[in-house]
Amino acid sequence: HNTYGARSAIREVAKVFGLIEAEISRVTSKIGFGWHLKKGWRELAGHPKMRGIKLGKPWDEILCAAVQLEDHLNHLSVHCGGLVIVPDEVRRYCPVEISASGVQVLQWEKDSVEEAGLVKIDILGNRSLAVIRDALDLVESNYGRQIDYTSWNPINDPKTVEVFYRGETFGVFYFESPATRQVLKKVSSGFSFEEYLKLDHFHLNVVITSIIRPASNQSIRTWVSRLHGQHWDILHPLLRPVLEETLGIMVFQEQLSQAAIHLAGFDPAEADTLRKVVSKKHKEKKLRDFYARFVQGARERKVSMEVIEDAWQMMMGFDGYSFCKPHSASYTLVAYKSAYLRAHYPAEFMASVISNGGGYYSTFGYLSEARRMGLAILPPDINQSEIKYTGRNREIRVGLMQLKALSREGRESIIHERSKNGPFTNFENFLLRVGHHLHLQDVRILIKAGCFDSIASDLTRPSLMWQALQFFGGEHQEEKTPTLFSAPASQLPIKQPPYPKSLMLKHELETLGLSLSHHPLERYEGILRNVDYVRAYDLNAHVGKTITTIGWLVTGKTVHTRNG
Repeated sequence: HNTYGARSAIREVAKVFGLIEAEISRVTSKIGFGWHLKKGWRELAGHPKMRGIKLGKPWDEILCAAVQLEDHLNHLSVHCGGLVIVPDEVRRYCPVEISASGVQVLQWEKDSVEEAGLVKIDILGNRSLAVIRDALDLVESNYGRQIDYTSWNPINDPKTVEVFYRGETFGVFYFESPATRQVLKKVSSGFSFEEYLKLDHFHLNVVITSIIRPASNQSIRTWVSRLHGQHWDILHPLLRPVLEETLGIMVFQEQLSQAAIHLAGFDPAEADTLRKVVSKKHKEKKLRDFYARFVQGARERKVSMEVIEDAWQMMMGFDGYSFCKPHSASYTLVAYKSAYLRAHYPAEFMASVISNGGGYYSTFGYLSEARRMGLAILPPDINQSEIKYTGRNREIRVGLMQLKALSREGRESIIHERSKNGPFTNFENFLLRVGHHLHLQDVRILIKAGCFDSIASDLTRPSLMWQALQFFGGEHQEEKTPTLFSAPASQLPIKQPPYPKSLMLKHELETLGLSLSHHPLERYEGILRNVDYVRAYDLNAHVGKTITTIGWLVTGKTVHTRNG
C-alpha cells in the first residue's frame, strides 16, 4: 500500500483548502522525497530551500493537518512489471480487485505473496536493449551487415575490451556513471592493455556492476588494491570458498547467504530468508533474531567474536541495494554489446542512445561526448532528418524528435510526404505539399531550428518567416489553408538580413533545448574573459586547492540527507 509522504500529504490538504495547483507546487517542489513533516514541520518556513516563499495563512493550518495525514494509507499501488502465476483462477488463491486504471491487481503486497507460496516474477524493461536494437537496424540499413543479437558474443573483441580498459563507457549500459568510469580506470591503471586482455576482464566487470553501491567506497578501494597485488587474507578459512573469487570482499547477494551457511551453519532456506530481510526496510526486530542465530552457529564452529562481528558487518553492507551474480553477469553482457557498437559503429550507437532517451546524462551531454569521439553533429534538416536521430559513418543527424514543440502530426506528415513524393525542393514547395497538415507554430519552429537552411537558397530565416506568415494569413492566425501565398513575388517583403549569432543561439535553445552551432558559453564570452579559471584537463595539478572552473551543466543529481 502507498502511504502519504510529506509532499502528497501537503498536496491533498492544500486542495481541500482551495489552493490552486501553481500555489501548491511552489511549496511541494521544494520538499525532498526524504523529508518527514513530523520531525520539523514548524521549521519548514525557515529552511534554506524555502527562501523567497512566504508560508503565511492558511499554510500553518495546512501543514498542521498534513502532519496528521503523513504515513497513513493512501491507495493500492500497482507494480509496473509484477506478475503472479497460479495454476488456475487467481481469485481462488488471493483477494483481487480492479485498479483505477482497470488492471486486475492483488490486494496483497509482494512479501505476503511470497509468504503464501505463490510464484512472483518482476519483469522489468531495459532501455538499452532498444538502443542495441536500433543501432543494429542502422548498421544493417547503412552497410548491409546483419548481426544476430542472440548468437553475437563480443566479449573477446579487442576494440570492445579497450572501451572498458580506457573507461570510455559514456553511453554504455550500466557503465556510464562517473563513479563506474572512475573505477574502470583505477582497475586498468595496474595493467598494460596486453595484460588486461589476458585477464578475465568479463569477471572483473561483473564485480564492478555489483560492488558500486551506496557506502561502498572503502570496499572498492580495498578490492582494487588487492587486484593490483596488495597482500590479503580471507577473514576466516570457512569463508574461503565464498569470498576467494572476489578477493575477500563480499560483493554478490549469494555470498551473503553462503557466508551464513559456511560460517554459522544456516540451512539454505534460513540463509535465503536472511538475504531477503537484509535488503528490506523495518527489519531491525527480525535481524536481532538472525544475529543471535548467526553468533550461536559461528561460535559452535570455534569462530572468534571479532571475526563474527566483521563478517556480520560485511553482510549488513548489502542494506537496501545489491545484485545477485547472474543479474550482474547479464547486465555486463548487455554492456559488452553496447561497448562493441560504441567501438565499431560509434555514430549509429550514439544516435540510438539519444533516440531512446539516453541514460545517465542529458542529450547535450551525449552530443558533447559524440564530438569528443570525433563525430560530426549535423543539424535537423527538412530532407535529411528522420523522426529519430540517425548515424552513418562519422556523422550524427539530429532527428525531428528533438523539436519538442513540433506537433506529432507535423513530424509524421513531413516524413510521410517526403517518403511518398521525394525531397522538398524549396520552401514554397514544402508549404504547398504539407502546409495544410501544419500550424503556423510548427513552421516557425522548423525555421528557427534551421531545418530549411539547405533548401532556402538565398532566403534568410527572417525571410522564410515572412513567407510563412503570408501563407497562413497573418502573424496571429493558426489557419491551415493558404490565403495569401498566391500573391505575386513582387509583393513579398524585401530580403531580410540574417539573424545575429546571439539570436540564432537563442532560437536553438528555444526549439531544440540545446545549442548545436555554438557552445552555449559563447554567450558569456565577454564576462568569462576576465575570470581566472582552471581547465578540466589541468585539474590533477590542483588537488587539495580551491579553484574556479567553468562549465555547462549537462546532468545533475540531488542527494537528500537523512534530515531532508
